[in-house]
Amino acid sequence: MHLLPVMTEGSLKTVRPAHAFSLKHFRYAQLALILQRMRGKPKTINEYLAAVSGEQRAALDQLRSLLRTLLPNAEECISYGLPAFRLDGSVVAGFAATKKGCSYYPFSGRTLKTLADELEGYTMTAGALHFAAAEPLPRGLVRKLVKTRIAET
Repeated sequence: MHLLPVMTEGSLKTVRPAHAFSLKHFRYAQLALILQRMRGKPKTINEYLAAVSGEQRAALDQLRSLLRTLLPNAEECISYGLPAFRLDGSVVAGFAATKKGCSYYPFSGRTLKTLADELEGYTMTAGALHFAAAEPLPRGLVRKLVKTRIAET
């Protein structure tokens, strides 16, 4: 007996006997798998943000707008799967939606350490500054993060 893939709840999870499908269904399943592979990771910030909603989307839109203002000559890109800004060949800022809120990424291991005193009260990892979507990063802090990161390049 031949088995064919079945899309359930947006993912490939089960198989059904081939006789349960017509040729039309088989072609549809092939097309669905091809489209799923093509979608993959976002290629632009707009594609990334299209998958984000609610407070997170509003916070990230605001951060993106601020970064555009602070980095008028930077190119928007996706770096390591994250929305980012590249200036003179170096990625200097990025952001992401997380399960618990949002994160800012300076794409440097030194930036957050340099500004550690000013980042008290925020949760951090070595390369990310986490913040609640309901409480976006203050404009002045983002300016300092960007300025510090550019000085490192």
